[in-house]
Amino acid sequence: MRRISWMVFLMAGALWAQTEIPESARKLFERGNEFVKKASLPRAKVEYLKALKAHPPFKDALYNLAVVCEQLGQPDEAVTYYRQYLELSPTSADVWTQLGVLCDTTGRKAEAEAAYRKALEGNPKFGRAHHNLGVLLEEQKQYAEARTHLENFVKLEEAAGRKNGDAYFSLGVFHLHRGRVREAKMLLQKSLDIDPTVVHYNNAMGDVYLAEKNPEVAAIHYRKAIEKDAKFALAYSGLGDTCRQLGQVESASENYRKALELRADYDVVHYKLGLLYEEKQPAEAIKHFEKYLQSGTNLQYQDEVQSKLTVLKQFHGNQQP
Repeated sequence: MRRISWMVFLMAGALWAQTEIPESARKLFERGNEFVKKASLPRAKVEYLKALKAHPPFKDALYNLAVVCEQLGQPDEAVTYYRQYLELSPTSADVWTQLGVLCDTTGRKAEAEAAYRKALEGNPKFGRAHHNLGVLLEEQKQYAEARTHLENFVKLEEAAGRKNGDAYFSLGVFHLHRGRVREAKMLLQKSLDIDPTVVHYNNAMGDVYLAEKNPEVAAIHYRKAIEKDAKFALAYSGLGDTCRQLGQVESASENYRKALELRADYDVVHYKLGLLYEEKQPAEAIKHFEKYLQSGTNLQYQDEVQSKLTVLKQFHGNQQP
């Protein structure tokens, strides 16, 4: 599920009047900002580093340097500069959350959780930290606490008068994963009412109707998602599921293969192809079930697949000439 990030560059601000920043450091910082505006991030990085050399406790330069490194695909450096910023402003919920997102998306889950919790220590009403921590805890199967944080995010957005489709989306998907389809449908409809152009919202509503065993309506939502983003692999996978429910084997296969074409690492689709072929084309089913197991990812169906493979191989062996 998506994390909510807020990664923008800090430009010259009025806060400078409250701090003693040497003129030389300010000019270097401003030069860095000019290179950012020109989309020349490597040059901007050089200027921000010079600004920090001229004035090491220059928080704005540290923050912008972290963002530059993040955008340049240098996560280790970005983490270093975010942490240096936080040494100077240890209660900044914004920066703790941004650090959490960076750690989260680069696989440093323990660091991400710690960062989100530090953000909430600094500001218990900081919505993005509640959201991202809730998503992370759901992945870790800590469902009770995850639900609390996702619900807190919804409450905070509503209290602030913000119409935030992502808040309802994340809580709706959480309920859908727990089998609470009615609650999920209500929340996801709110997301669509707020912004019907968001691909993820249509895709998730497709999942709702699929769970309700209503593949015809599910297909409508998956197709809407594909109309908005022709490269959205999840929608092709969902459309494949609807075709499989309707007994449309060729269409299901076509959509599953399109999903894999768009996302070669979408390994659970091999599991779905195995299910599609297991009755009529056992050799093809075996191939896809084995690819699924070999992937080593998203293996919640591992025991089921191993059991099916045992039966299929026995059956398939008996069909050999």
